[in-house]
Amino acid sequence: MRADPSGRFVLHVDLGLDRIFVWRFDPAKGTLSPAASHFVSLPPGDGPRHLDFHPNGRWLYSIQEEGSTLALFDYDGDTGKLSERQTISSLPPGYCGSNFCSEILVSPDGKFVYAGNRLHDSIGIFAVGSDGRLQFVADEWTRGDYPRSFAFTPDGEFLYCCNQRADHVTVFRVSRRSGGLKFTGQYAPVGNPSQIIFLDHRKRR
Repeated sequence: MRADPSGRFVLHVDLGLDRIFVWRFDPAKGTLSPAASHFVSLPPGDGPRHLDFHPNGRWLYSIQEEGSTLALFDYDGDTGKLSERQTISSLPPGYCGSNFCSEILVSPDGKFVYAGNRLHDSIGIFAVGSDGRLQFVADEWTRGDYPRSFAFTPDGEFLYCCNQRADHVTVFRVSRRSGGLKFTGQYAPVGNPSQIIFLDHRKRR
């Protein structure tokens, strides 16, 4: 579940129904009501799992767990309407094995999209074009097993990956020029890690 950049709508995926739902948020009452365009459907069986907005607020990217795909949607911030424009594999060309997707994140500068691949045990790296469309750049082995999720540090310099079945978190330095991930050699032992969230202490409350 994620609020849109304006805070007027809340979106969430439903893996079983293969839909992304959009709800209008009432800040006075704290309630949700169906948006005019209440949902958008993805291909049957693809299983949308997570989504993330581009910093410009006009593009939304979703990752499909069962289909191993990424989808680009144009987002109308006035109505909450989603219009699908591109679908691309989350995996490198030529890979034909089993896979289940997990996390998706847009880089803070909006230049790259990162996609988690479980069983392939990689993070796919995609360049964002001037029109929002994605192009595969590379994939990076997570140095573990079953990458459940990952997160950027608040300054965007590093990416931490939760390798759930390996019982550790691995750390990568992020190249803002190429989008590449370089393993730092750091492993943090954590039993069954599934999610990581950073708190930026530099921000005043």
